[in-house]
Amino acid sequence: MKISKKILLVTLASILLLLVEAVATPQYLHAAQVNNIKVIVYYFHGNYRCPTCKKIERLSREVVLDNFKKELSTGALLYRVVDVEEPQNAHFVNDFNLFTKSLVLVEEKNGKITHYKNLGKIWVLIRDEKAFKDYVKEEVEAFIKGARIKNAPYEGIQ
Repeated sequence: MKISKKILLVTLASILLLLVEAVATPQYLHAAQVNNIKVIVYYFHGNYRCPTCKKIERLSREVVLDNFKKELSTGALLYRVVDVEEPQNAHFVNDFNLFTKSLVLVEEKNGKITHYKNLGKIWVLIRDEKAFKDYVKEEVEAFIKGARIKNAPYEGIQ
């Protein structure tokens, strides 16, 4: 009888955790999982990495890791650093019309790029860390929101 109570308690606790997770997870993350949608934040660089380029990478990484933990943990958001001078990455230059080090937001659905945005203001804002971080955070939030609205599996997802 004691074993049955333990099994029952473990089962109930597991169900409760699943319910809490489902309620606590924003609906757009569910939409992303249903539609196999990902938003990828790419930082593109070349072989030469100046202090400013390294700062852009560091600050953008901090913004993503500090503000989008849930999206990262579910796979709805990814952060990637890519050297476009590596032969296997050269295609990104044409894919996203890159001409310098860049921070690009990409929406992928079922493995295909459906939309992207190059965050061009990073070079203007890099001397003001707060303004830079605010800009990147706002752009990523808006991009994610646009992806979830556009690709919601049913009406009513806000």
